[in-house]
Amino acid sequence: MSPELLQRFFAGRCSKEEEVKIKAWLVMHPEILEPCMTDQSWEQFHAEGAIPPGASERMRRYLLRKMRRRTHYLRWSAAAAILVLLTGLAYFQMQQKEPSLVQEPVAMTCVQVANSSFIVKNIKLPDGSQVALAPGSALEYDSVFGMRRDVQLSGNASFSVAKDHSRPFCVHTRNINVTALGTVFSVEDKDALLTSVRLLEGKVVVKKEAHVMRKMEAVFLKPGQELLFNNLDFSNRVRRFGDRPLPERPVPEPLSEPITTVLEFDNEPMNAVFKKIERAYHIKIGFSEATVKDMRFTGTYRPSSETIEQFLNTLVLLNHLKMEKTATGFQIRTSD
Repeated sequence: MSPELLQRFFAGRCSKEEEVKIKAWLVMHPEILEPCMTDQSWEQFHAEGAIPPGASERMRRYLLRKMRRRTHYLRWSAAAAILVLLTGLAYFQMQQKEPSLVQEPVAMTCVQVANSSFIVKNIKLPDGSQVALAPGSALEYDSVFGMRRDVQLSGNASFSVAKDHSRPFCVHTRNINVTALGTVFSVEDKDALLTSVRLLEGKVVVKKEAHVMRKMEAVFLKPGQELLFNNLDFSNRVRRFGDRPLPERPVPEPLSEPITTVLEFDNEPMNAVFKKIERAYHIKIGFSEATVKDMRFTGTYRPSSETIEQFLNTLVLLNHLKMEKTATGFQIRTSD
């Protein structure tokens, strides 16, 4: 029996065939009228007809047997109301003064929350679940949840899901969704390449969204596990939180101090000149001992007048050699 048909019956807009059907159904289901059987409605109602004594007694016995045990006054109130309805009396007057049996559906709207601040925004969802929405992130959800609890996330957020085993809670991102029944987890979807799901408590299952054509098996996470989903090639992997390698720290280059040491050479072998420069200025000069074995140098290097590169370049030119700069210093070769 549909609520719409009952509404028409109480308003007196049913056909004869529909009235017969509804009257028979109400005899079998008297509990449907309990919400309308208030003391006030009973006192305000005035019957204008009667039902045959035989039928009245049979209905009275049926109601006493089927209805739940309540006060003596309430049982007879419900019975009297059903008898009046079955004889076609004007029930519409009472129905106007009491709340309708058919509740109006609650209007559902789409709620959009964007966090444009610099701090985390806390959101309470219609089912009591809590969301910590990160700055620069956005969340969409229905103002009233139905059979499912679906939200759309753009950015990063942490979720503490209210337990409800009859209605799954699902967070949708660009390419994957995370479903839980009652748990604590976080989703990061800001990175252009990776989407990560971290499970802190409970159990979740991660699946691909319908538009993703690449095959992906459902992934069940345990507390302490993190799923990394690649939005480029749609691959994924699971790891523990602590498995993240520490970023390599670049080795700081030694601070370069102004070169002030003056070097003097008095007819010294070229290999000794190069080694003396290496020790004084902490640079590497690569050369072949055979290439410079017959070479000598007499002179002075003054840092105030030229750089070490300029000084070495003068040495190789004087001895018809060739010099190349390297990451750690210089390399000396023959010019051929």
